[in-house]
Amino acid sequence: MIQVMQFQFFENGKVKQGQSQHTMMLEAYCEGRLNLFNPYWKRTVQLAESKLTYRWAQRKLEAGEMTAEQFAEYEAAHETCTAIAVCEDTEWVKVGRIGSKRENISYIGQFIIVRRQKAGPMECVVFLDGESFGPDRFQHDLRSKPGTGRRKAYAFYDPSGLYEAMKREEAMRAESDARAAQQPPEGLLGGDPWQ
Repeated sequence: MIQVMQFQFFENGKVKQGQSQHTMMLEAYCEGRLNLFNPYWKRTVQLAESKLTYRWAQRKLEAGEMTAEQFAEYEAAHETCTAIAVCEDTEWVKVGRIGSKRENISYIGQFIIVRRQKAGPMECVVFLDGESFGPDRFQHDLRSKPGTGRRKAYAFYDPSGLYEAMKREEAMRAESDARAAQQPPEGLLGGDPWQ
């Protein structure tokens, strides 16, 4: 069960044929304590037009690698993206298949839809085997500069509040370390108490 997911959006600038201009990195955390340096799994998802994902799903259905129920999710996603794309406040809407680049596979039933508004926030919905969820809101990375490869925006899905709990724990640890550093050494407390 995914307890926290971190979303990192990258804009790749000018791209060549076969490359994706927009990429979303997903980091899933499933254990009890949140450690942002150790995700349970991490995937980089290339975002493309929904028709490309829809055609891929059609090929998988024809090959018998996908069930009709799974295909219906991709079909509904394509129809939703087509409807969203014609809205006047939408800059773009794209779909990405979650998979493993190393194994060169896309996990059937796992994909994301990302929408960028012209004058508003970015939205993302993750679909994992019939379930869906998304982050509260994306925040622009203030250190992002074109051409540096740094993320453009980021967001968290954290329904249990584990990120805030981690921040509180770090603050408490820093406070206790500061108090411990202020204690005088053992010999300076007024001498031997048995004298």
